[in-house]
Amino acid sequence: MVGETGFEPATFCSQSRHSTRLSYSPSIEYIYFCLINSQTVKAMQIVKKIKKISLSKSFFPFWRYQFLIKSLNKKIKPYKINREILGVGDVVFALCYSPEEKKFYLIKQFRPFYYVRKEKYKFELVGGLVDEGETLTQALKREIKEEIGVKVLKLKKLTKYCPVPGYSDEIVHVYYAEVEKIKDSHLYNKFENEEIKVSKLTFDQIKKINSSEQIQNVLTKVSIYEYLNKIKKS
Repeated sequence: MVGETGFEPATFCSQSRHSTRLSYSPSIEYIYFCLINSQTVKAMQIVKKIKKISLSKSFFPFWRYQFLIKSLNKKIKPYKINREILGVGDVVFALCYSPEEKKFYLIKQFRPFYYVRKEKYKFELVGGLVDEGETLTQALKREIKEEIGVKVLKLKKLTKYCPVPGYSDEIVHVYYAEVEKIKDSHLYNKFENEEIKVSKLTFDQIKKINSSEQIQNVLTKVSIYEYLNKIKKS
C-alpha cells in the first residue's frame, strides 16, 4: 500500500482530436484526467489514491488501484472505485520513409490479437518500448535499427496520445522518420524474438490504409493521418 497525503483535483478537458488520456505520475501519485491538445479545462472531481496493489510483474506490470472520488457536484457523495492498470509507460513509433526508394516502410509481425480474433496481420509502424535511461529519440533509433536494420537520417515528431486510458498508463509518441534504404525485407529481431516482414508502400498505398473499411492498427491510421496533415501539407 502506498500512502497519500491529500487530494488533488482531477480535470476533464472538453475538446480533443484524439481520446481521453489517463496520465499517472508516480512522483506525486496524483491522478489527472485530461485530453490532449485541449484548451478548455474544467474541474470535475477530486481524486485520492487509497491503495496500489501489484497483481503481476510479467512482461508488463499489472496494478490494481483503489481510488476515493469526491465529486464537485455536491449532490454526489464521495465513493470508492477499483481499477486495474497495465504499466506500459512510454512507447515510440515512426512512419519510416526512404528518400532513396521514395517508399514507406511498414511492417507485419505476430500479435496475439490476430490469433485470438482470427484476423490477418495488419500493417504496423516500427517502434516499441522506451527502455530505462533512454530518451524518446534514442529508443526510436534503436528500435528502427533492430526491426528493419537501418539508420535514421531525419526525425520529426508527429503527435502523442494515449490509446487505452481505461486500463493502461501507456503514452504513444509518434514520429516521421527518413531512413536509409533497407537491405532485407524479412528480419528476425533476436532481442525480442520478433519475426518481421517489411513492406515497401507508395504514398497512394498508405492513404488506402486509412480509407479502408477493414480493421486496421489504430496507431498506423493515426500516424498516417498526422503525416498527411503535418508533413505532406507542408
